[in-house]
Amino acid sequence: MLRLAAKSGSKMGNQHRLLGVLYRSFSVRVNGASQAAEPIVLKNKSKPLRIERELPDPTKDKMKNRVQLGLFVVAIGVSLACIFNYEKTQSPIVSNSLYHMRRSQAIRDLLGDSIDFDGLVPWVFGDLNQVAGRVNISFYIKGSKNVQGVVKLVADRENKHQEFLIHDWSVTVGDRKIDLLSEEGTRSL
Repeated sequence: MLRLAAKSGSKMGNQHRLLGVLYRSFSVRVNGASQAAEPIVLKNKSKPLRIERELPDPTKDKMKNRVQLGLFVVAIGVSLACIFNYEKTQSPIVSNSLYHMRRSQAIRDLLGDSIDFDGLVPWVFGDLNQVAGRVNISFYIKGSKNVQGVVKLVADRENKHQEFLIHDWSVTVGDRKIDLLSEEGTRSL
């Protein structure tokens, strides 16, 4: 033990100082009321280890807090709307509608090839509830001729064992309306 202490010299001195500080701190806690507590300081001895300041008043900036809460609620609402719209755009019903429009010669003559959603952020308007059996949607499309069209799809079903019954499935380009139900092979979703 003495040889080990002699070899490690300075390391042991630092450990003894640390143990002394911890011992004083512990003895102050044990004898609590009889002695005043010495603040434990960090390495540079100018900053105390604990922070002795008052906590900020949470009711001080009520208007600022209300504005921040309002902005947070708006941001969450916009995010949820974008997430739900993304689910609509990736729906099999919307994908199937786009597929049929890309294959329809009448629509390709009006819009051109490469028919897809129009706009930077595609938006599907209306109710798309496959579980309840209600579809009433519309969305904008555009082709290679840079002509915009509006797709309208209205369908429903009585229970989950039946196929959707399509009431209206059309594309409106300008003043011309093309009924997709009148084309062959487009009776079901």
